[in-house]
Amino acid sequence: MSNATLIRKLLKRLFQVLATLAASSARRLFIILMSFLQRVAKAHVPISHDTHSKFSTVESLCAGLTGISSARCSQSALPLPLHSTPLNAASPVASTPPGAMPVSGAPQHANLPQTSSPPAAGNAISPNGLPATLHFVPAAVDHKSRYDNRPLVDTSLSSGIPEFMRTFPNQSCPWLNGGWELCIHPEGALYLHNRRKRTFTEAHIGEHSFHLMDRCADALYDLARTKKPNFDADDIELVVQPVSANQPGSCQYYLVDHVTRTLFWLHAYDQATNSVFDDIEGVCDPSHIRYALESQYWVHCERYPKYELNRIKLLKELREVAVHASAEIITSDASLSPFGADELSKILELVNHLQENAQEANFPHSICVVAKFMHYFSRAKYYNFCGLPCARLDADRSVYNEITSFHPLTSSLSLALDAMLFWAPQTHLSELRRVWVDRCLNSPRWKDYNAKLMAEWTGITIYSTVMLAVDVSFLAVPNVNISTSQSLGIIATYLSIISITGSLVVSVLLVRQNQRYGCESADKAGEFLFSMTSTFFGDKALATVNSLPYAMLMWGMIYFSIAMLYNVFKFTTTAMLASVVSGCVVVTMFISWFIWAARELHVFKRLAVLILTTRSRVLRHFGLV
Repeated sequence: MSNATLIRKLLKRLFQVLATLAASSARRLFIILMSFLQRVAKAHVPISHDTHSKFSTVESLCAGLTGISSARCSQSALPLPLHSTPLNAASPVASTPPGAMPVSGAPQHANLPQTSSPPAAGNAISPNGLPATLHFVPAAVDHKSRYDNRPLVDTSLSSGIPEFMRTFPNQSCPWLNGGWELCIHPEGALYLHNRRKRTFTEAHIGEHSFHLMDRCADALYDLARTKKPNFDADDIELVVQPVSANQPGSCQYYLVDHVTRTLFWLHAYDQATNSVFDDIEGVCDPSHIRYALESQYWVHCERYPKYELNRIKLLKELREVAVHASAEIITSDASLSPFGADELSKILELVNHLQENAQEANFPHSICVVAKFMHYFSRAKYYNFCGLPCARLDADRSVYNEITSFHPLTSSLSLALDAMLFWAPQTHLSELRRVWVDRCLNSPRWKDYNAKLMAEWTGITIYSTVMLAVDVSFLAVPNVNISTSQSLGIIATYLSIISITGSLVVSVLLVRQNQRYGCESADKAGEFLFSMTSTFFGDKALATVNSLPYAMLMWGMIYFSIAMLYNVFKFTTTAMLASVVSGCVVVTMFISWFIWAARELHVFKRLAVLILTTRSRVLRHFGLV
């Protein structure tokens, strides 16, 4: 009985606590609601200044909501606002932050597309539901706007084929108006084009984003007329894209000048270092910036192939560039061409096919093909500082001053690691620096480099398999007593097996990685190399990893030689011992002679440089120099 009484008391206490919490939550919700209604009333309902009126606006609102008179609903009963704003603080025109522009009503010019002036900016939201203040964000040709975050197919919608169906309109954007039309890219993407306004945008936007983009296009042309009254837009195109739903009223844009083959903006573009300059340092000369903008221009032409280009002149220019690049590849090993010899031959064949239809009307397919190739050639000129005194003339030459930081401890560890890996990292590093110069990838050399790596790792895999079989067979020799596990021969054999197994595993992993990234495009390969060489150790880390299969195979051979010679010297006669020693001496002499002749190891040179540099730094540190 006592237990039942205790349970009833606990339940009663629990109900009391829950009731208290519910009352407190309801009270807080009421305070928040009253604060919100007070702010809404202050912002949208004018306060009556009639002295004969019975209630003020706030008092009337309080009385209407709470059911009590104004005398009982005192000011202290209302929640205090978070910010005290005077009534005359709200301006009829919203302030414009840097980079944002309220829609203006500048007069129309004959040489510009006739656009309707949007309403003046006032409150944050205009009567039609669009933001009254527009924010313009300069941007480059964006890859993500078309290829990423694309809408998915709605599987709930399906229909049959009606009778007499002979017209097939595209109903993807039924809300299009004002001269906008749907265009299909040769690769299948859908985009929007307004011939009168000469404006483009992507088609996977909603109706609200479309109207926002249309107003941004009008406002941008108005801003261009405001900043430059004699602005001629006959050969100008505009690309506008809404930023995101989290930034209402913001649009990315860029303008295209087909006469100069460049992009330009109406605002200062502070983010050009990342999006246009590709993080290339030292870009300051206008002639150098032009190549970066021209590269972006050809990407635009490839993405929106609607402009009537002079294909006859353009095909002649592309042919001349391709022929010169082919001649450079044939006569020089340090060509700056972004394409290899086989690729350039295919480009020339395509140019010959395109010239057959050059006299006819422009086809978007031909424009896309030509723009793709011109983009790569223009980007190569930009990467190589074309037209400047510091221009790169050889593919393996850097245009920057090489900064060599020397530290005795780091250099000593690096020298010891190179010696442990038989100086294989130095060979791979020199090859890698011919491919990856100034964080720029040479595509033809990258393909040759990957082919050499694949051949090397495949050969090492075969050698490692043979050596693994030899080690296991050596343990089965009768005079090799496995029971004496402390024997030097057994230990060396086990180390040889471990090294060979490691060489096999690393070779397989590297071959798999090379198959994933080695055959990728130049852009993907550049991203891979950038991620691999952006560590503390830089490109030397990648060179060390690539040399591991060779180094571990060499250690496996050395351990096997130690095990074999130990067993020979331990169980043999004097005559056999003399023969084996003489054979070892001859083989060692031949190997040393090859190493010296091939200059594979620069031990003495590097030791001398290390000693002299350390000596000069120590003397300078103590002020003896």
